[in-house]
Amino acid sequence: MSDLYGVRVLAIDPPHRRVRMRVTVIHPDVSLADDASFFLRVFSEIARDDAPLGLAVTQDRCLDEAWVDTNTRWFVESVERIATRNYSVAEETKETEDTKEDEDDPDDDEEYIVGYPWENGLRFDEMPPKAAAELLRAEESRMGADYDVTVTDPRWIEHLTAGSWWRTASYDTRADQLLAGEAPAIPDLRHPAAVLKPFSGDNAPYHLAFSDDGRFLAVTCESPGELVVYDTFDRRECLRASHGDDYTSPWLMWVPGEPVITLRHHEEMLPQLAYDAVSGAPVEAPAQTGRVRSATGRYRTSYASGPAVALLSQSGDDRVVPLVPVGEGGDDTERVDPYEGVAFSADESKMFVASGSRVHVMDPADGRTLEVIENEGIEIRSLRVSPDGDYLAISGYSGELKVIIRRVSDHRAVTSHHIGGDWYPLQKYEMAWSPDGRWLAANLKFVTARSDWESKGGETRIFPVGLPTEFANEPS
Repeated sequence: MSDLYGVRVLAIDPPHRRVRMRVTVIHPDVSLADDASFFLRVFSEIARDDAPLGLAVTQDRCLDEAWVDTNTRWFVESVERIATRNYSVAEETKETEDTKEDEDDPDDDEEYIVGYPWENGLRFDEMPPKAAAELLRAEESRMGADYDVTVTDPRWIEHLTAGSWWRTASYDTRADQLLAGEAPAIPDLRHPAAVLKPFSGDNAPYHLAFSDDGRFLAVTCESPGELVVYDTFDRRECLRASHGDDYTSPWLMWVPGEPVITLRHHEEMLPQLAYDAVSGAPVEAPAQTGRVRSATGRYRTSYASGPAVALLSQSGDDRVVPLVPVGEGGDDTERVDPYEGVAFSADESKMFVASGSRVHVMDPADGRTLEVIENEGIEIRSLRVSPDGDYLAISGYSGELKVIIRRVSDHRAVTSHHIGGDWYPLQKYEMAWSPDGRWLAANLKFVTARSDWESKGGETRIFPVGLPTEFANEPS
C-alpha cells in the first residue's frame, strides 16, 4: 500500500497524557486525517510487541477497521487540530502534486512542492542540517496540520519519542465518539444479536415494526404479501401468514398497546387484516390509518404535496405540517416520505422529519420547527429515533450505504457502520427501534448486479442497544 502521510512527534507530555503530532499529506488522493482512529493506527504501527500499546493493539487488530472504530475510544480520548498548512488551497495542490513531485528544482520555493523524504533512522534533532531543512520544506509546502492528541493512559505513548518521524500508510475511518456514560444507550451496529432470513429465495423483507412493549417484531415481504412475527426474546417464529399477491407491499402497523399486528393493502383498496401475535390467530381490530404512528396513535403520518407531512387525527381534524426552508435563498427541502422519513419520540413531544440530508425536529402539536440537524450531505433513506428522543438512527447514502447513530443534543455522530458491507449489491436498509429501547432492527435488501435491480432476497438483523463499558483485553 502506498504511503499516505508523513508524521512527526513534536512534543510529548506524559503527565497530561498528551502528544503533539505534525501530519503532512503525501498522497494526492487524501486530505487531512482528523479522526482519532488515524492516531491509534499511527501510534500502534511503531509500538514494539512488548510495549503496552503493542500488546493491546496487535497488528491484526490494527488492520481490522471494525475493531479500530469500536475500540479507539479506549486509547484516544480526544484529538484537537491546532494548526493547518496549505489547507485552503488543497484542491489546487492535489491537481499538481504528481507532476511537481518529480521535478528537480528545489530552489523555486513558490512553485515547487517538495517530496517528503524517506526515513533515515534519525530523529529530527539528530538529522544533519541539510536533511532537517529538506523535511521542514516538505512539511511547509504540502497540506498538513498539527494536532494535540490526548490518550486515556500515558502507557499508550510511552514508546514515542519527540523528534521521531516516519512515513505511514495509516488512514482514518470513523471511530465511535461516545460521551461518558452513554455507551448503554448506543446500538451495537457491528455485532448483531440475530440475523434472520424471514423469507425464502429471492423474496426480500420489506417493512418491519416492533410491538409497543418490544416483545414482538413483525416483518413483511415485498412480494408476495407474507407476514412473519418473531419473539424478540428468543427470536422464535410466533406467526406466519401468507396473502398472495393481493397484499403486495402491505402497510404494517401494531394496534396501540396491543399484541395485534395489522396489514393494509398498499393502496388501501382491500380490507384490513389483523393477527394476534400471542395466539397466531386472525382477529378483528380497530382500523389503523397512516404510515407511521406515535406511541398512543395520537399522531399518524400520511403523504402531503411539497415539502410537508400530513398528520391524521382520529377526530378527523387532519392537517398538513410544512417544513421550514433551511438557510437563505429559498426552499431547499424535499418531499417527505411519511413512512421512512418520520419518527416520534415516545412521549410524543417531538416529531423528526427527514428531508434530503437534513432532519427537522418539530413539535407535532403546533408544527413548529425546533431545530434542524445536518447529516453531512448524506441522503437519508430511513430515519428512526430512540424512545427517549435522544438519538437518531439514520440510514443514508453518500457513495455507499451506512447506518449512523447521531446524538440529538449536539448533532454529532456517535457511531456508524456499513451494515452488510458497502452499498452494492445492497440496495437499502429499513429500520425500527424497539419502544422498550432494547433493540434496533434493520431489513437489508440485496439486488443483482444487473441494471434492472432484481431482488435477490435479504435478511433482518437485530442489534442490541448497548456498547461495551470496558475494554475486555486491556493489559495489566
